[in-house]
Amino acid sequence: MPNRRRLIACTLEVVAGVLLLLSGIHGPTGTYELINEQLPNYIQNQQVLQVVNTLMLILIAISLAGGFAVIAGGILIFLNRVGTGKFIISLGAGVGLLWLILLAITLITTQQVAAVIAEYSSIGWAGIILAFAARIIAK
Repeated sequence: MPNRRRLIACTLEVVAGVLLLLSGIHGPTGTYELINEQLPNYIQNQQVLQVVNTLMLILIAISLAGGFAVIAGGILIFLNRVGTGKFIISLGAGVGLLWLILLAITLITTQQVAAVIAEYSSIGWAGIILAFAARIIAK
């Protein structure tokens, strides 16, 4: 029987996933693509490079799923696969401590709070905040 904390986290993730789907927000695919482009500079072995490229493409695909990935992560949390669920949620919504730190640095350095806030709709921000809160609630 699932505990109350996981049930609340799952419910929040489903709501967050729906909000992300409605707003069209997904994870940081541009960052993954940039990393994927730079890999040949650091990995010389072609077999290793192919494996890493394949893993990066899987990360990009999960990230593009956005809201679906968040909902799937919520279901995994409900099924007591908390670590895996949190990971999938992070990929789908792009939420995590690193993302929040980068966002704060962007806000501080550019001093264009309105532009960064306007990048996502209010529905999108609600989905991102709910996804982040649910990740914290899930233990």
